[in-house]
Amino acid sequence: MMSVALISGSDSTVTALSKQLSEYIGDKIPIHGYSLNGGIPDIVEGELVVLSSTLVYEDLKRLGRLPTDREIIIATRVLDSEALEQLVALEPGTRALFVNDTPETVAECLGSLRDLGLNYIDWRGWYPGLPAPDPAYSIAVVAGEPDLVPSSATTIIDMGNRIFDFGTIAEILGRLGIPNADIGRYSRRYLARIVSLARRLARSTEEARLLSGHLGSVIDSLRNGILVYAPDGRVSVCNEELRDLLSLRGTAGVGSPLSSIIRQRELLEFLECRCGEDENVFRLPSGSVVVRRFDLAGGEHTVAVFRNELDQAAEAERQVHEYRRRGHVAKWAMDDIVGDSPTMREARRVATRLAATELSILINGESGTGKELFASAIHAASARASGPFLAVNLGSLSDDLIESELFGYEEGAFTGAKKGGKAGLFELADGGTLFLDEIGSISAKVQTRLLRVLQEKEVMRVGGADIKRVDVRIIAATKEDLLGKSRSGGFREDLYFRLKMGWLRIPALRERLEDIPALVVRIAALEGVAGIAVAPEVLAALASRDWPGNVRELRNALTYMLAIREGEGLSLRDLPDGGYFSGTDTDRAVAARAVAAHAHAARADAAHADGPRAYEPPAAARPQDSSAACSDEGAALQETDRIVLLAISGLEATGKHAGRALVAERASARGYCLGEGGARSAMVRLAMQGYLESSKGRGGTKLTASGRRLAAILAASTH
Repeated sequence: MMSVALISGSDSTVTALSKQLSEYIGDKIPIHGYSLNGGIPDIVEGELVVLSSTLVYEDLKRLGRLPTDREIIIATRVLDSEALEQLVALEPGTRALFVNDTPETVAECLGSLRDLGLNYIDWRGWYPGLPAPDPAYSIAVVAGEPDLVPSSATTIIDMGNRIFDFGTIAEILGRLGIPNADIGRYSRRYLARIVSLARRLARSTEEARLLSGHLGSVIDSLRNGILVYAPDGRVSVCNEELRDLLSLRGTAGVGSPLSSIIRQRELLEFLECRCGEDENVFRLPSGSVVVRRFDLAGGEHTVAVFRNELDQAAEAERQVHEYRRRGHVAKWAMDDIVGDSPTMREARRVATRLAATELSILINGESGTGKELFASAIHAASARASGPFLAVNLGSLSDDLIESELFGYEEGAFTGAKKGGKAGLFELADGGTLFLDEIGSISAKVQTRLLRVLQEKEVMRVGGADIKRVDVRIIAATKEDLLGKSRSGGFREDLYFRLKMGWLRIPALRERLEDIPALVVRIAALEGVAGIAVAPEVLAALASRDWPGNVRELRNALTYMLAIREGEGLSLRDLPDGGYFSGTDTDRAVAARAVAAHAHAARADAAHADGPRAYEPPAAARPQDSSAACSDEGAALQETDRIVLLAISGLEATGKHAGRALVAERASARGYCLGEGGARSAMVRLAMQGYLESSKGRGGTKLTASGRRLAAILAASTH
């Protein structure tokens, strides 16, 4: 026979929860209680482990005492409804604190109290760590923890420990193998207890409001339409879901006869039948619904549960239309990612594989590499494609604005807050994807809130008390080294690893210069000049730049060139001036001279092509094999190119492979801080001028005969 291990934070909570659970499972199934305060033994008895809260789960995991070899249920708990009588006696407008140990628990309990119809009390949440509360809030309400009450409170109302909600009870019973019929009987007993309490509370307040509010707080979580009515047909509960299903308007519902809200004869006869529990399918104007009817104990009320059977495809189509109307859709797909270089093929492969998962993703790449493009494409290729896609650049927002944008706010939360409040991006992205760019810029406070959303899938608006469940996939992006930042204390390490469940690096443009011709084709098409002729020397010049602004900078440069061009195509004269590419106009002339010998043939090829062609340095364009020619070309080289040429020559002389890292290291020894990116760019320029050649396999980059002669001349001139 199975047994239950019940683990909570304190002995008193274990006692209260064990007593509640025993009411449903009796003494046939043993319950073994444990508390963190009392100590958790090495071996916990019980095949089914029930934890009283997420905090208990986190504490056990941190202590290494989580029983991972057994079934685990993390409970949801509510205030014990039998302890509400003291609160009902409070006058409307009474100022009262609700006190607990954490802001999350305070928010949950306040939400429950308001749902129970006690929203006529002026509630204020408080927990240790907050400033001393307003002395006007002299009444403090607690749930089993009176020691937390601040000294300013003169009256304490202790409602006792919170208990399991029925959703948790039902899950426990199901895991224990208790038949569905028995679970249904327990649920009727649970609802009967609530209705009985609500009727008692109604003696001091408005009956319909309290009964409806109390029942709604329990069964709204079922996401179904709920109808409760007396034997005479008078309706006492009609929740919002049912009002939507029945298209009720105005005040129709609570207090009305069944016949005034149910127009379909077959459904009305089914509800009025006093023949016990039953279930049937009915067609409403809003679609098909399954209606289950059962009587509460004593026959004082009948409950009908309406489960919507709307066509999911039609509903999804409606949601997609609404998302598009609001602009919450992905603008790019995988086909929009341009480039066939090895690094881009790998980035596309990883992105496609990650799109098929539900992992949170961290994208790393420099500014302008296309991080949002990849995020959009991943969403469009995922199972969430029909849901919303929202993007926000956190680096452009202040700390307070980030909180209100991500989590939303309630009316009156701060000066300037909108009337009625505002939904945050997490709420708007429910069922879809939220792209958080520049994630490394957020403060420690926002990092903590974001981590909780990722863990619990719950958000709470700024200035609010209600917790909302959200189903959102996070794709974050950064240009920083977040791992290094987390190790130095600038970013939460647990948040970093939570975001980096899926990892994608986007290469810089200087690492895939061979993609420039294809990018030029795409950018020209986006600018409305598809198929424009581009001279080979222009492509050579474009490939000679480091592009610190990456693809974004390339597009800006091409947009400028297209705007100022005088001919039908793009030529060297259209390149931006002011040393944009090599630093001087002389250097641009050198780039032109490097391809002059092949210019006629290249133009002929371009005239027959659909768009710009990749530049391949022709043999005829290489420097002449004379020392004089080498000397002239060496004088025209950029200083960084000369340093790189000498570095490669020195590496070859010692038998070492001329990789970017070693080249950059040797340049640094000469006082030039190039980095690997700068070394690569210089090597590309030298290859274009015929001084370097690349081979596949282990050979790598080598000096050509011209390159070796020029390096010898440069080395001699430095002595």
